[in-house]
Amino acid sequence: MKAYYTKGTKRLKKILGRIVPYNTQYRPGDVCRINLDLPTANNEREVKIHPIYPSHITDLNISDDLYEACSEYWKPKKKVQTDYMVVEVPNGRIFTDNESSVAVVSQYNRLVENVSLSLTRGKVAEPNLNNIFEQRYFTTPTKLSGTVFSMLTGGAGINNIGHWFIDVLPRLHLLRKSGLYDKVDWFYVPSLRYSFQTETLELMGIPAAKIITGDTHAHIAADCIIASTAPRGNHTLIPKWLCDFIQESFLPYAEEESELITPESPYLYISRSDSKIRNVLNEKELLEKLKPYGFKTIVSSHLSIKEKIKLFSKAKVVLGATGAGLISMFFCKPGTKMVEIFNEGFVIEPFYDIATKIDLDYEYIICKGNKRVRDAGQGQREHLLVETEKVVAILEDMKKSTAAKRAEVA
Repeated sequence: MKAYYTKGTKRLKKILGRIVPYNTQYRPGDVCRINLDLPTANNEREVKIHPIYPSHITDLNISDDLYEACSEYWKPKKKVQTDYMVVEVPNGRIFTDNESSVAVVSQYNRLVENVSLSLTRGKVAEPNLNNIFEQRYFTTPTKLSGTVFSMLTGGAGINNIGHWFIDVLPRLHLLRKSGLYDKVDWFYVPSLRYSFQTETLELMGIPAAKIITGDTHAHIAADCIIASTAPRGNHTLIPKWLCDFIQESFLPYAEEESELITPESPYLYISRSDSKIRNVLNEKELLEKLKPYGFKTIVSSHLSIKEKIKLFSKAKVVLGATGAGLISMFFCKPGTKMVEIFNEGFVIEPFYDIATKIDLDYEYIICKGNKRVRDAGQGQREHLLVETEKVVAILEDMKKSTAAKRAEVA
């Protein structure tokens, strides 16, 4: 009931925010365009630009069959170009709806492009279409002394561990590359409601006393705002630098001595039994089929970050339905077999994109759905009926391949 109340209240505020006028002077009057070709054209009293990876190319390296299987409403590009940068905004402010948009606003009341973000049906909108331009109700911004670095996503980073790892944390890499890390007084993150958020920030050396959250302070102003391009730019492909950063930040903990008692297993099945969406309807049957292979069932949300690092770094096979619980694949070693299971109405690319960039042995299974899926909102809620014979076939092929390799060595 609390979740429904929170969701209903949030929706009501969003509707009223576009109807009831209040503090409308905080609505930006224009867009601050950034000129990378002629840096002197940018007014440093408004924005100071630090290019990080200009014209960076990110490729999607997957099979043609898998690309064709990807849902039509979410067809990824095979190659994208992004101008990664970090921007300083003197006397700036940030406004977020904690759902689909982040607006970085200069002291001249202009929305700063590239580092602001607004999503419409999951796609990045043009800066002039940012949701803030439809907003009529604004709370007075909380004024912070010093410099704030924004790690806001404008999306699911507020409650989803997958988005936290690919849309929130990698901004720290861009900040460090800019040389401005030591200048930061406050780290502005989407939320601290979940243990994965507090644990990862602690492991990355961010002091709790220097963290503020978007879900408690949706509108802030500061002496200086620092913000970065979104780690995936305006698209969904995962850049290689992002994968390298996450692995370099967390894999050292795999060998750390600890008192964790999580039993290790080389075969992991990632269950979605803690979720209300995309459940495996015949999970009991699937687990019976997995039993002879020695699989251990994991519910990702029940484990600490360090437990996940240790468990996945030792895994030989990871199998599960597509979802945020698979993000711990970042902790797997090259060559680990990963099997992702899709409903045919919801086939998206982030996990197989990551798998190719961290050298996992990736395979997938697409299960038949029972209805036509029209968009991602519907698709991500569709449950799965796993065709267990396809899973067994992959595992048997893997056994034969392993036996053949052993015979060659002998």
